[in-house]
Parts: sequence; structure tokens; C-alpha cells
Amino acid sequence: MTGDLTAGEPRAPRRTRWVVVVRLAAVLLFLLGCWNVWDGISALARGGFVVADADRVLLLEVTKWGWVLLALGVVELAAAAALLRGAGWARVVAVLVAGFNGIVQLAFLVAYPVGAVLILVLSALIVWAVVRHGHEVGG
Repeated sequence: MTGDLTAGEPRAPRRTRWVVVVRLAAVLLFLLGCWNVWDGISALARGGFVVADADRVLLLEVTKWGWVLLALGVVELAAAAALLRGAGWARVVAVLVAGFNGIVQLAFLVAYPVGAVLILVLSALIVWAVVRHGHEVGG
């Protein structure tokens, strides 16, 4: 048996330094998941409505959003852990939940402009890193 032992076998994706960026995106997704779980639990405990001010009304039933944020946070935590391990499904879920989280933050721009923009930017970075370089982490 002489020759190349790897002949005919599929090649593993080439790993570059961008793997670090994808892992950082997974850590950021984990932090966003923790944030959403915390916000969800506090919203469920607090209840009521959020109103920004008389000129710009943002009427939000907090308990319903609490359940949405709690579920979103749990999915983000699971996707972040799986993304660190290189699961292919986690890349899809990470892009979906980070994208959804970024879009949801548009509703909170009136009430919490700095926090909403920060989370929107983090969500965009997660989506970019996973879409552009996520295949390099996968196995």
C-alpha cells in the first residue's frame, strides 16, 4: 500500500484565524442570550406596560415580551454552545436568532436608544461573522 492515504477522502474546511472571530461571535451570542434570559425573567416578574413618553408612545405588554425574550435567550444560549463545538445547525440558528434579535431592537429604539443600538450592532456582527466565516469552525 503505497501512495497518498488521504486520496479520495473529502477535505476538511480550511481553518484560518477567522475561527477566533466566529468563536467571539459565539461568546457574544451567549452574552446576548444571558441578557435576554435576564430581561425575560425580570419582565415576567415586573409585568405591566412600558410607555416611552407622551410624544412617542411605545406601548408594550411586558409579560408577553418577557416570554418571547426568555425563549429567545434560551435558544441563543443553546446555539452559542453548539456553535463553539462547530455544529452546522448552530450556524443557521445563530444567524436567525441574532437577526431576529437585531430587528426586535428597532422597536426599542425610542425607549432605550443606547442599549438598542448596542444590541443591534452586536447582532449584526454575529450574523456577519457566522455567515462569512462560520464554515471554518464546523466539523
